[in-house]
Amino acid sequence: MPNTIYISDVINAPIDAVWSIMRDFNGMPAYHPGIIGSEMEAGARGDTVGGVRRLALGPDAYVREQLLMLDDFNHAFTYKIIEGTLPVRHYVAGVRLSRVTAGERTFAEWWADFEVTGGADRTHWIEHIGNNVFGAGFAGVAAKLSAA
Repeated sequence: MPNTIYISDVINAPIDAVWSIMRDFNGMPAYHPGIIGSEMEAGARGDTVGGVRRLALGPDAYVREQLLMLDDFNHAFTYKIIEGTLPVRHYVAGVRLSRVTAGERTFAEWWADFEVTGGADRTHWIEHIGNNVFGAGFAGVAAKLSAA
């Protein structure tokens, strides 16, 4: 059964500052507490559409993800999981940022569509990805920008 997760937040920083951090497809370890490392494959850069990254999530946990779209004008990107240790398939996700017109803030959205596989607890994985991936990612970006 397909699942959709949608998380939004307001980051107290200008959109260009938030985008400069999040647009780097290889940059998650610099702001996300759950990412141990990231490596682009085949010499791709962090802004190469079609490029594949391998994210280290733990000693034996990883995902390989491919950047599907990067749109600097609209501050958005999409990606998919190619393989990994998470019990998901058909996983496609995206991030979109919008300027908040009152103040120097950014409205941030992160979503994913996927199926939970192998009899894994569907509710657990929906909550885990929403809170520990997307929510923690936005919190990490906000913390990095407030420390700068």
